Amino acid sequence: SMVGADLKLWLRNGVGVTAAQWDDSSGNANHATQGTSGNQATVSGGGLDFESDNSDHYDLSSAIDIAVQEAFMGFFVINLESASVEGLIGQTNNAFVEVQTNIKIKFKTTGTGGQNRSIQVHADEGTPFATGSKFVLGIKRDSGSTGNVHLYKNGNLLAIKAGEDIDSPGSMAIDTIGTKQEANFFDGIMYEVLLYDTVDLTASEITKISNYLNNKHGL
Repeated sequence: SMVGADLKLWLRNGVGVTAAQWDDSSGNANHATQGTSGNQATVSGGGLDFESDNSDHYDLSSAIDIAVQEAFMGFFVINLESASVEGLIGQTNNAFVEVQTNIKIKFKTTGTGGQNRSIQVHADEGTPFATGSKFVLGIKRDSGSTGNVHLYKNGNLLAIKAGEDIDSPGSMAIDTIGTKQEANFFDGIMYEVLLYDTVDLTASEITKISNYLNNKHGL
């Protein structure tokens, strides 16, 4: 089952999605809501089509607290209209995860061990976060003091450019979707989002979830 104690948020494709609210299917009732019509995305393909110039974003009912040195993994089924500083999830005016370019993900935590890391993929990977095609972006932060961040596309672990700093074992309190620090708004379609924390997902669990999403979204 996709639902477990470690699944903290599931914005499920085609389930409880309106311009004003995307229901949380994890069982935690942590719905993503936006009461201001001008900042609401448009329902598209069972997900939401965000326009950055409209400041489209959503607030969670309660923050997802990822403690210092705690495992975290997010799966984002997305189609980018822009790959230039696109906020995926964030903590208001603090920690965040964003697509920085079509080859780079930015991951920032705060507090003890908090680091702002721009993690670039190896040249052999091409441009995995290119605009105009649907894909599953996986972002895993290992538990423990090292707190290394790993990137996946459609379930495949991406090689990282040599010499990159990928450690960020600090804390996050995710309370927004589609924005970084109330700016740098997401531009594209989010079809599905799953956020896990507390315990490291195993390689087989990551493969299982990725395969589920790949099959579901025709990837």
